[in-house]
Amino acid sequence: MMATSAIAGVILSILGPYGTTAFSLPLRFIYWLGLCMAGGLGAAAFDTLMTRKNVPYKPWASALGQSIGATLMVSLILLGFTIATYGWPGWFHILTMPFFIWVISIIICGVGELSRQRKHIVPLENKRPDIFERLKPSLREADIYALSSEDHYVRIMTSKGDDLILMRLSDAIKEMSPVKGLQTHRSYWVAEAGVDKMKSQDGKLSILLKNSETVPVSRNKAKTVREAGWV
Repeated sequence: MMATSAIAGVILSILGPYGTTAFSLPLRFIYWLGLCMAGGLGAAAFDTLMTRKNVPYKPWASALGQSIGATLMVSLILLGFTIATYGWPGWFHILTMPFFIWVISIIICGVGELSRQRKHIVPLENKRPDIFERLKPSLREADIYALSSEDHYVRIMTSKGDDLILMRLSDAIKEMSPVKGLQTHRSYWVAEAGVDKMKSQDGKLSILLKNSETVPVSRNKAKTVREAGWV
């Protein structure tokens, strides 16, 4: 947020809104950079308060809250500066000044929040499957080769061993997203990266995994496996 505030301060110094073109360029830089950094502190104070209170909020609410915090901080500074320099400005100025400050603040905070959200977006192809959080720590850096249903449990077959988790196979498959794979049998799902080679015996397909385990392919799933180019 402070970096965004600094950039905004430079831009406003060059543009000189609200009549500040009457100031010299160095004075405009001091004026706008100082106010924007103060606004950044106000916005940061809002974030800190929400974090300490552990309050969940959406990006738009975050930007709105930050802009209010920034507006309060800058308004107090400007009011104090105006009173000290020119005397009491009058109620009309006091009541309208925060609105003009808020207009700039919401733009800066909105841009800052969008930038922060973009940094936290994980490309889909690089997203770590949610199911890794269920695995025992020793397997969380392994590659998952396949899932198999065993009663009320799902066996997770990985490059470093297996783990047994209490959940439905359908839910486990959902948590494998975005890893590419196929359900080869009502009780099995196989990751594309886990396939070593395909085997065919007596017209029945099966898959040899990279961990040397064999996974069956049911007759009604054989067509899907072939269409995917695994055979």
